[in-house]
Parts: sequence; structure tokens; C-alpha cells
Amino acid sequence: MTQKRIDELDKNLQVETSTATGLHWVSASDPRFTMRGLAWWSSNDGRFSRLPLRSESLVREPVWQLAQCPASACLDFRSDTTDLAVRVTNADTYVMPHMPASGSNGLILYTRVAGQFHPWRTVVPDQEHASFERDLFRDQPACLRDFRLYLPLYKSLLSLNLGVSPDSQILPPAPLQIDKPVVFYGTSITQGGCASTAGADFVSTVGRLLNLEVVNLGFSGNGRGEAEIAHLIAEIDASLFVLDYVANTDIDGLRNTLPRFIEILRAAHPQTPILLQGPLSYGGQWTAPHVVEQRAIMMDAYLRCRERGDGQIHFVDGFSLIPFGTDAAYVDGVHPTDHGFQVLAERLAPMIAQILYQRQ
Repeated sequence: MTQKRIDELDKNLQVETSTATGLHWVSASDPRFTMRGLAWWSSNDGRFSRLPLRSESLVREPVWQLAQCPASACLDFRSDTTDLAVRVTNADTYVMPHMPASGSNGLILYTRVAGQFHPWRTVVPDQEHASFERDLFRDQPACLRDFRLYLPLYKSLLSLNLGVSPDSQILPPAPLQIDKPVVFYGTSITQGGCASTAGADFVSTVGRLLNLEVVNLGFSGNGRGEAEIAHLIAEIDASLFVLDYVANTDIDGLRNTLPRFIEILRAAHPQTPILLQGPLSYGGQWTAPHVVEQRAIMMDAYLRCRERGDGQIHFVDGFSLIPFGTDAAYVDGVHPTDHGFQVLAERLAPMIAQILYQRQ
């Protein structure tokens, strides 16, 4: 008997290509859309880069390549379109073995219901072709809705177009709670590994929970606290900086980079809050000597800043964000599942809210 693929056995697991016709196609760079999460979008000539194009020669090559993955970035807009489809071109079709393609290479549409964004439809990528077209919905009633389209977490996005019904409106989205974004700098976990969909990472989830724009500057395996990155981040007029890069450093690396990183941010933003996020409890590693020492280094940096009179430096113990032994929280003992990210986000969001709103 010839072994068949699962999608040949279950038609519900087949990927449906778009069948829409007569749509009006609009580029993601159309000014009627609001791009959130790409801090240099207006100066990057329509490129979906998380760093400014001028910085390519300033940062390490792995950082630059990872910066082309638009993690946690999203298009926000209102529309009364009755049909919605997307045309996507990714850089390639490669998929990591421990992360679903729907999260690394795919997109997901959310819509606002009763004041909160909820997922509508996932854009599942193609396994054979980097360019693909998908329907998001067809023949819906013509009424204004708030939409948010999250972009791929771990894939360089080369082009994106949205297909809407010809006579539909594309309007600005509703305002956010705070005008300035929260900026996260960190690791593969920050970038979104290993969420099953774009938007399920903890950075995006915090943004939805608090109705904030988030800028995800997680660089998988390469969040090492370089001064060059600190200077670039300092260009952003943020409401809060979250430093979450401990897992990509060794003890000496963290000790040598963290004070300088804080100093660079503080020189440019004397009153902007900075949140130091300690290491998570990674399975059996939570008692490892290097993790305990790194946790102590972060707490020491926090206390030293406080002693110098910096009342806008904060610390959150990563051990409290995904408690040790949380069931189904990790894919591989290190990178969270969607459940792990949700737990993390729901515990982190109130702390961020307290920091932000005590300044209002």
C-alpha cells in the first residue's frame, strides 16, 4: 500500500489557495494602512526590516538577517470590505524543525470584537513556493470592522498586498492607549520562537492586552547587548524599553554589556522607564549556576541604578513569568509554546501597565 500524505487523508488539513476574483489589490505600503511595530518603516522604502536600512554595515550579519523578519509587526486598518485576500512573497520556504510554518512563515488576521482583538484566519504558507495567495474571508456583510494583520515571525517578507472588494473603504484604525511604543530587545523567545502563529508570541500578546504598539527587536541567538544596537534602539521615542537579552549571553557578557546598554538608553531618554527582564525558568536549567548568576547580575544592575537615584529603572524576575513546572509551556524546554507565551504575557502585562500608567 502506498503511504499517503495526511492532507490526502483529511481534506480539512489541505491548504486552500485563493479563489477570489475581481478584487482591488493594495500594497501594504499604501498610506491608508497603519504599520505598527517597524520603528523605521517610514524611512525604509517599503522594506519590512526591523532595523533602519542604513544600519546594515553597523551590526553583525546575523543580526541584520534576523532583522528582516518582521516579528510582531502588523498592519492596522478599518474597512467595510466584503472580501479580503493576501498575496505574499517570502524569501524562501525553509521551516525550522521545532516551530510551525504557520508561525515562522505565515500571517494571521485579527479583528476587534467588543473592544478586544481576536483571531479570524491564519494565512498558512506554501511548502513549495515562497509566493502564495490566500483568502482571509469571502462574502461578509459590508460593515466597518477593525482589522490587524500580523506578519511572519521568522521569515524575511519581500512583498505583501491585500485584496479588498472594489468599492470598499480603507480607513485609519482606532487610536491606541498610549502614543509611544513599548520596545523589547532580546532573544529567540522575544522574537517569537516557537509560536504556532504570528501574533501568538508574548510581545504581540502584551500589545493586544494593553492596546499598545510594540516594537519587537528580538534577534534569535544574537541578542548580545552590543552598544551598536543600544544606540539604534535609543533612536526610538518609546514609552518603555524592555531588556530581555540575558539568555543569549554568558556571565561575563551580561556583566560587561548591561551597564553600558542602560547608560546609552538613559543618555538619550533620561525619564523613559527601562524594565530589566530576568531569565525564565527553562525546565531543568532553572537552578543552573550560570542562570542563577545572570539573575543576580540583573538584580544588581537594577539596585545600583536605583541607588544612583534612577526611579525609572525596574526589574521583573523571569522565574515568576512562567513558573517552574508549568505544563505544556515549552516546545523544547527553552522556547515557549503558545500556552507558555500566553502565561508569560498575562503575567508581564500588568507590570508593564503599572510602570506606564503611574506616569500618566
